Amino acid sequence: MSELYKFGKLDAKLTEWGFPAISGKSGFQSIRVDFKKAYNEGKIEFREDGIYLIHEDREWKGYMYMPTYRVAHYGDVSRFHLTRCETIDSFISKGMFNTYYIWSNNKFNDIEDRDTGQVYKEQKLRLCSKCKELITGINDTEDFFETLETGENENTSVEIDIFGYDKNWQKISRAYRKNRDYICESCGIKPRNNFDKRFWQTHHRNGDKTNNNPSNLECLCVLCHSSKDHTHEENFDKPRMKREVDSFVKQYREELKSVGNHYLKQYENV
Repeated sequence: MSELYKFGKLDAKLTEWGFPAISGKSGFQSIRVDFKKAYNEGKIEFREDGIYLIHEDREWKGYMYMPTYRVAHYGDVSRFHLTRCETIDSFISKGMFNTYYIWSNNKFNDIEDRDTGQVYKEQKLRLCSKCKELITGINDTEDFFETLETGENENTSVEIDIFGYDKNWQKISRAYRKNRDYICESCGIKPRNNFDKRFWQTHHRNGDKTNNNPSNLECLCVLCHSSKDHTHEENFDKPRMKREVDSFVKQYREELKSVGNHYLKQYENV
């Protein structure tokens, strides 16, 4: 099997820029996926025998579960989902997942108690009762593991998170912006001081938040970032984000005029 994220000389450049090291182990490495985005793009498929992730031109059969659970309170570890049961369907119908999930095809998984922080190692998870109404012959993750074809049953897991960012994203973002001297790669504006660097953000060029290859990143001021496309316009339409852009425009209006930022005309009354 090919290695995931093996970029040759890229590792040395990432180290130079302060990026976290990329694992070179063989097999399917741990990544983060925006579940809603992946589902809408057809990268997540719910089938009768499992939840499939489409990645690197290959289908991976697995299931989803919560890695944190109130074990002490409920007296048992969390359940896992193997299909689009009533619980998962409710999330999808609302267009959001209000909890944190991991996609996995492991026989056992670690579970952390949400209240105490205690970690229960190598737990065999039981199938959720709603999934049981739709699936027969599988009671736990060990049963599921035995259904995998030879070559599939490797110790692999994919973290599913609605925000979709790598756990080291803040470090990656800061390192990239620093490497670009906090100069907006769209309009060329730069911050006056260190405090104002908060107005400069890192954008994923192709929209894939799991692809942190520097060639896929772009340093942008919040005005250019907020106007990048329709999706970003919607994201920045939230009150807190709008206040951030408005504050930036008020402080940097003259600089934005001097660099000819064509998005500035939208903020004539700010």
